[in-house]
Amino acid sequence: MTENPPPPGNFPPSGEGFPADGGAVPPIPPGDYPPPPAGGAFPPPGPGGAYPPPGSYPPPGNYPPPPAAGYPPPPPPGGGFPPPPPGGYPPPPPQGGFAPPPPGGYAPAGYGYGGPGFGGPYKVGEAFSWAWNKFTKHPAELIVPTLVFGLVYGVLESIIRGIGAMFTTVDTSSVGADDYAASFSMGTGGIIVSIIGFLVSLVVMGAIQSAYIAGMLDIANGQPVTIGSFFKPRGIGNVIVASFLSGLITGIGVFLCIAPGIIASIMLIFTVPAVVDRNLPGIDGIVTSFNIAKANFGPVALTWLSTVGVVVVGALLCLVGLLVAYPVAMLITVYAYRRLSGGAVAPLTP
Repeated sequence: MTENPPPPGNFPPSGEGFPADGGAVPPIPPGDYPPPPAGGAFPPPGPGGAYPPPGSYPPPGNYPPPPAAGYPPPPPPGGGFPPPPPGGYPPPPPQGGFAPPPPGGYAPAGYGYGGPGFGGPYKVGEAFSWAWNKFTKHPAELIVPTLVFGLVYGVLESIIRGIGAMFTTVDTSSVGADDYAASFSMGTGGIIVSIIGFLVSLVVMGAIQSAYIAGMLDIANGQPVTIGSFFKPRGIGNVIVASFLSGLITGIGVFLCIAPGIIASIMLIFTVPAVVDRNLPGIDGIVTSFNIAKANFGPVALTWLSTVGVVVVGALLCLVGLLVAYPVAMLITVYAYRRLSGGAVAPLTP
């Protein structure tokens, strides 16, 4: 019988602990090896290695069930989406992917101006009430700039006329016992002075208009204003061009016939407000005013008559009334311009 090899373990050194007579090997002290598995022997290694043979793993389906309430309940039938709102979902947009505009169209961009003729409802009486309300809330802020600009204009005109008179000669001749005829002639120097005076006056008045109307627009915007608000010019160059062109058009109309001049004044009433408000070039300001007036000729004509009437009444009150009449007339113009162009206007102040 073949002798079994000794099991691996902590054997004593070679030749020690074995009986000299070749007897039985003494038992290994307990604790050096773990006890064998149940059955008395380890399972034989599987094919190709020491892993257990197939079929020794737990059979499929014997895993423990998941814990109760470990997962959310499945969605209800129908996909789990909430029911549609009453009346159903809105219809899909038309081809192209864009929804139709809301009733009345989209709100205008920028400053909130629509196209000409698409402004809010407008009445001249409301314009006068609004202008008077704003004047009573800012009397000093409006009267002081009006007085200063009036004095500047008066002094400038006096200087230009005085210098021009130095180059003007007057010839008188008797045409009868008590009648005389006078003729005025201006030399080259007088012509040059007149041209220079006209250009200086145009620039100064352009600066005055741009600053004065800018303050009026601040009131229309609902911004707090001071006296200094009316001394901050905006777009002087554009205002000069717009004033010159509109004055030239009106002058030609008056020269041809008074009626075309009046119509030109009506059609161009919003030129400077549009230039200052939207920072437009002079020609664009004229076109803007013309388009607004063309789409609303009746209301614009009544507005023009109202402003002329207010200024005439102020002039009849010993010219002092112009300190009230002129700012009220400009406020009426600004209000009409904003409403008829679809712009915003500050509400009445209680």
